Amino acid sequence: MSRFGVSVAIAASLCAGFLWSAQQRPLPATGWAAAFLFLAVEHDVRSMRIPNWLTFGGLAVALGWAGVTGGGELLGQALAGAGIALALLVVPFLMRWLGAVDVKAMMVLGALWGAENLASALFWIIVAGGLLALLLVAGRGELPDLLGRWWRSLWITLSSRHITYFAPAPGSAAGGGLPFAVAIGIGASVHQIWGFPWA
Repeated sequence: MSRFGVSVAIAASLCAGFLWSAQQRPLPATGWAAAFLFLAVEHDVRSMRIPNWLTFGGLAVALGWAGVTGGGELLGQALAGAGIALALLVVPFLMRWLGAVDVKAMMVLGALWGAENLASALFWIIVAGGLLALLLVAGRGELPDLLGRWWRSLWITLSSRHITYFAPAPGSAAGGGLPFAVAIGIGASVHQIWGFPWA
């Protein structure tokens, strides 16, 4: 199967799971979110990036949809959702744990879901991203290196009182990143089934 075929299959599977899980506890604008997730996952799996036309276009559609269907109140909620996504993810972006396109993708979903829904869904999205990253690293036999780098980073940070981070080697699984849109799709689906665990 071609890379395009694989990316479409993964995107379709994740979107089917997202739509199925919406029977339990649907996030707002489920159809729009599913369409955006399909395109974001397909691009991210195939090329390890989400194009700007999709994130900026998706944000414009989300804000426009909110303004047309709910007026100023819903538009305000959409803007708050996008703003919360930016505020919550700016530190992971500055630490280079997330790319700018991942933050912009979450801003689109924040505009579609609103601030409260986004904040609780983000818990599961981060859990899914962490588990995917560990699976990717373990699958390439690099888990001992990852744990060693984290231990050294923590030890030197605590002993020197200066934040220290040992970056992964170029070309390693940890250094190559992961398609975060997949984690978004999985985390959003889990949120629709289980909600926020401490609500």
